[in-house]
Amino acid sequence: MLNHNFIEWVNDYPVDSLQMYFSASLELQEELIKHGFQVPRSRDSKIKMPIPIIYANFQGWVKSREAITIERLIPPEWLNLDPKSLGWQETKVKNRRAYYLPPDEVFVRIRVIKSVNAVTLNLNVRSYHIERTSIRGINPEKWNNWVMIYINHQYIDDIAELLEKYLDKRYLDGIGCKVEYEEQQGGKEKTYFCRVPVRDFSFCLGCFDLAWRYLNIEAEEHCRWNPRLKLCTNINAALGELKLRLRYDPSLQTYAKVGVAKIVGKRPQIMVKLSSEGPLKTINGIIKQQIRGKARGSLTYCDHKAKQQFLILDLPRFYIALKSTKEYLNKLPSD
Repeated sequence: MLNHNFIEWVNDYPVDSLQMYFSASLELQEELIKHGFQVPRSRDSKIKMPIPIIYANFQGWVKSREAITIERLIPPEWLNLDPKSLGWQETKVKNRRAYYLPPDEVFVRIRVIKSVNAVTLNLNVRSYHIERTSIRGINPEKWNNWVMIYINHQYIDDIAELLEKYLDKRYLDGIGCKVEYEEQQGGKEKTYFCRVPVRDFSFCLGCFDLAWRYLNIEAEEHCRWNPRLKLCTNINAALGELKLRLRYDPSLQTYAKVGVAKIVGKRPQIMVKLSSEGPLKTINGIIKQQIRGKARGSLTYCDHKAKQQFLILDLPRFYIALKSTKEYLNKLPSD
């Protein structure tokens, strides 16, 4: 882990949307299976459970927000909560149960670690909701991106100018930035980005109270095979042993896609996506005997007190990526 001393404060920015696909982690899936959880599928029966996605939609809409259909959400009843207690308003979309959700609230604090020429993105997740991937299943072998941060594009000059104050210009010599184009969500999201080296990251599923509540409730529906007693026992007692924090592993092919994005229904945005391409990892699964997909990081224990969620990137390349992709904002489509 990087030494976080000598940190210079840059600024706080509202996050338009945040997506944390813990469900893409084979490390987490394996840990939950080892402790008796029958992951990852949507629980069409009581013994199958999806791994929660942390989702926050705060700002950035250019049209009225749409209701979210129930198959995308982890329903309030799975949390033993009334939808009204979460501020959800029930409706119907094509005869399916759906909800209008209140705006979530997330901020990112951008700082510079001058001693190691790095930039930190610390997330302050004030409100969020949890979703699932019930339609597609987990499909971890198909996913590169698993943590996504979107910020209003109007901050791109402000962030770049503030970072420039802490940059030693000598480190910019010879740094190139190959701008790549990518479409996601069946063409609904169009992006231009540069690949930026990751210096560190740390994200914990259990530090999100709704996810922790969900795991506790699901523990009552599952059991753990005890070979000594030759019976299935409740796994509530095992929750304290779960490793739910994913940390950076320098042996993996991990990088960040930093650039600009346009999603249908939203304004143009600054985009930061944590991505991994390998090496591949194989685990013993529940749905099928073996599951093979991309490794995300090293799994560690967390007491869920500090609730830190952060990403640390190479500062010169992060700065160059912002400057290089800014000119592509006018190439993004409009609604």
